[in-house]
Amino acid sequence: MRHLPASFSRPFFFLLFGSVIVLAICREPTLSFSAPQSNRPDQNLHAVLSQSVLAPPLRSPEVTLRFSPNGKYLLFQDPSGVTVLSTSPLAVLFHIASADLYPVRFSADSQSITIVSRALAFAQWNLPARERIAGGDLVLNGDCLDGQVSPDGRFFACLSTELKFTLIEIAAQKSVFEETLNSFAHRFPGSTLPPVNYSGVGLVSLDTESAFAKPFGIIRTHSLMPNPGRSLASSSIYFTSDAKTLIVSSPHGVLGFDLVAGRKFDVSDHFQKIKTGAVALQSAEQAVVVEEDKDKQSQSLILGLKNGKVLSSPQFTAERVHLACNPRYLILNRFDSGAPSAAAFDLSQTRLLDVPPNASMDVFGDVMAIYNSSGFVALYRIGERQLLSSLRLPVSALPVLSAASVTPDLEQLALSVGAAAAIFQISNGQRSTSFPKFTAANFTNQREVTLLLAGTRRDPSRLVLGNLSNGETSPAWEIPKGGVLHSNGPVLLEYSFKKEDFAVPWNSELPAVQIPFRLRALDPATGKELWKRDFEDHPPTPFADPQGERLVLCWRAKSRGAKQAAALNPAVYLLYKNARLTDQDSFFESLDARTGKSLGGILVQVGSGATSFDSALSVGDAVVLVKDGVRVSLYSLADGQLKAHLAGNAPSIGAESKLLALALGSGRLSICDSNSGAKLDEQLFPDEIAYTHFSSDGKRLFVLTEHQSAVVLDVSKVREARAEIPSTAEEEN
Repeated sequence: MRHLPASFSRPFFFLLFGSVIVLAICREPTLSFSAPQSNRPDQNLHAVLSQSVLAPPLRSPEVTLRFSPNGKYLLFQDPSGVTVLSTSPLAVLFHIASADLYPVRFSADSQSITIVSRALAFAQWNLPARERIAGGDLVLNGDCLDGQVSPDGRFFACLSTELKFTLIEIAAQKSVFEETLNSFAHRFPGSTLPPVNYSGVGLVSLDTESAFAKPFGIIRTHSLMPNPGRSLASSSIYFTSDAKTLIVSSPHGVLGFDLVAGRKFDVSDHFQKIKTGAVALQSAEQAVVVEEDKDKQSQSLILGLKNGKVLSSPQFTAERVHLACNPRYLILNRFDSGAPSAAAFDLSQTRLLDVPPNASMDVFGDVMAIYNSSGFVALYRIGERQLLSSLRLPVSALPVLSAASVTPDLEQLALSVGAAAAIFQISNGQRSTSFPKFTAANFTNQREVTLLLAGTRRDPSRLVLGNLSNGETSPAWEIPKGGVLHSNGPVLLEYSFKKEDFAVPWNSELPAVQIPFRLRALDPATGKELWKRDFEDHPPTPFADPQGERLVLCWRAKSRGAKQAAALNPAVYLLYKNARLTDQDSFFESLDARTGKSLGGILVQVGSGATSFDSALSVGDAVVLVKDGVRVSLYSLADGQLKAHLAGNAPSIGAESKLLALALGSGRLSICDSNSGAKLDEQLFPDEIAYTHFSSDGKRLFVLTEHQSAVVLDVSKVREARAEIPSTAEEEN
């Protein structure tokens, strides 16, 4: 008898029949495509002090596993892409590397899959031939607040920022149904904020989980906009498994649509209060739902779709539900302690199936497919414990990091991806211990790390002390009620607001503004308040830098706060005073994160306010702004002047060495002077770069690649090497 393996000794790479099929369906920078590993360039590294591979690797458990309608294929989707497997034999057929995809679907005949990206590009792939057979852009006006591909891959349903619901036939690229839902105040998938829509004013959270400097807070807008931190895996658009019926659920109404007859129908208002992802549409007549009362106690029900009548009350608990490939079974998803787990419920016998621990599963006929956190896909027959077959999947590329922290001496790395987190020794890559998902990590001493554990729907975020030797945690200090914590290097920033501030008058001509808020800087180890500041008049948008010593505030350039910050530096104030300011201009102010003291700022007359910038950070004399994912602008705090336009992402700066590291794509790493932007060195990795961080003295640089290679470079002599290399004409310009 064979059992599902739990661990393995070494990672292995994507060498799938000698090649990897890669998807390239979108022109937007939000999608990244990795090259086939067989075609990747050899690394060209120098001044390497150490190089290792993280082991065991960190795998995101935020995955889905689905059978094809005929049971011959399995589709595995994680945040970095899609893998298609055959079931007999159980084997990987090909991998499509791309982030930000809606749940991928099989065609009804199991011969193809349909893929739609957040940027609304699509592609269809033939499975037997393993080739792309169609692709293009869906014609929609604006972004989707919510979207979903139909189970047969024929349609894409979108609820736009104007609250217009559109159903598109993908192959024909034409709309088959449109309905404006003006009365809706839509609930963003994955958002923890309540649905709000006051007289045409939308409230949007800017919060995202990231290891890099990002904006945060709540803004008011005239029109709704997608929450940047939303999950594409959870939706309030539900199809029946035969793709003949759909409903769109919102706290202010529910729309039903018959895809066969091509007409809408009424749905019971009972579905208004069902949380996102907690509806499984069985037919045009009924659905399985999970409701929560005011105390967050849940109950499972089968409801009539049109009258809301309770038809039965099966006994199970779950946060999300969907029907398995075999509709006799309901897949139950839970997120206890932030880690996803799956179970199966037999709707005919009203009982839970005996299922091995797993992160995702599906059922075809009487065969279960499960995926566990160690990376194994396994097939079992229902009611039997004998393993039919199993396969460990290759390690996918790291998705966007939820959090990362490195000790000043570059000895240890704290890394969080999706719902998985761990501490690694950088010199040899070995995992020291594992932890639940965290969104901030501060190494307190050599034995402990202070972790901000991510909250769930039922449990709020909490701070714990993590033992670095055994992974045990103990409570640290209590997070103040009503506050949201953000990582900013040596401090945790507490963001809070008053509900009555939502109604404060604002300039209706501006596209988006922050609501009034309070910031407090707290000591991560003790929770002691270091400073606090209230922002009430034309509040700025704050940018927290998890690996920096500073906080950046983006003011509207015409605001009093911008004028006061500009006045701290005569050179900058002269530029500010002589500029012809518009409502689109911004002033970025740099603050010491420990003291809250202003260090000056820069006037920026490009972009359209804070929400048009992906990132803003300040180290030494440098202020680095990132737009459109790859457009980097380097400014000087000393004189307020723009010093260089660069291209790249994942920026980090060494304060002591005045070096700027940028990932250029295709494994290329550029090291520049952080004051001038002059290029000093370039290194070539065999993999895309996920994260970089300088040592406290700036002489060493840690680099983590997407396939979890950990490299430490000696950068103490890059300026000397640069002196020996003549500048190119491009660099001189």
